[in-house]
Amino acid sequence: MEVVESLWPPPLKCSEQVVKKRPKIGLNTSFNGEEATVPYGYVRAVVEAGGIPLLVPPVENRSLMRDLVDVLDGFLFIGGKDYHPKHYGGRPQTEEELVHPLRDSFDLVLARYILEETTLPVFGICGGMQLLTLAQGGRLIQNIPTDWHPPQGNPLNHKEGMHEVKIMADSFLARLLGSKSELLTITTNSSHHQAVDPQKPGTGFIPSAFAADGIVEAIEPDVASSWSRKKRFILGVQWHPERMEYDQIQKLLFHHFINAAHRT
Repeated sequence: MEVVESLWPPPLKCSEQVVKKRPKIGLNTSFNGEEATVPYGYVRAVVEAGGIPLLVPPVENRSLMRDLVDVLDGFLFIGGKDYHPKHYGGRPQTEEELVHPLRDSFDLVLARYILEETTLPVFGICGGMQLLTLAQGGRLIQNIPTDWHPPQGNPLNHKEGMHEVKIMADSFLARLLGSKSELLTITTNSSHHQAVDPQKPGTGFIPSAFAADGIVEAIEPDVASSWSRKKRFILGVQWHPERMEYDQIQKLLFHHFINAAHRT
């Protein structure tokens, strides 16, 4: 029998899903100036995968941020409205399209701190994936219908509906889903009008999944990055796995994330 010397990610064992101490997972929040909220699908997905969700709202006192993060075992960056285009040299947008200014500034500082100064497992979903890119100096396609010109074929409707996503062979994401060397295709939901620029996904990141029209659907650490060398769980997906609770593949993403948080 062939012995595999090192597997990353490590195989998910049933016994690892039932533990005495659930890892504490931070979630950033939406904010309207009065209320800090999180769509419940994120909370449910973390709980069902074995974690304890803890909300981390934006605060003006940034010195509190380190204390907030210190109690956590992992972090989930959620979606929401658009981050300010000033972060990537984009065109002005209306206030209604953007996250609250306090969330905008807090989330960016928070993401940079967690990525660069902690070893926490990180999972970014939709706008959370785009935030990871911005935190590392990357760029966004500001509006897919007007700014994206597919290298081949026609653009998809990314604002709503379902479509296939092709996951690159031998990527971290492919291995999470049980594929070793084959190109993997899965079906995902779609609810966005912005995307990560495939030419500038942010320092340390590479795209690892694409829609048929070339839109980036996932990012992960470059194999040359310190994150990859340290076998750190960092993943961003453009779709919403927390809204596909009926899909075992999407559940597997959360289980691997929580499993990584157990080991921090």
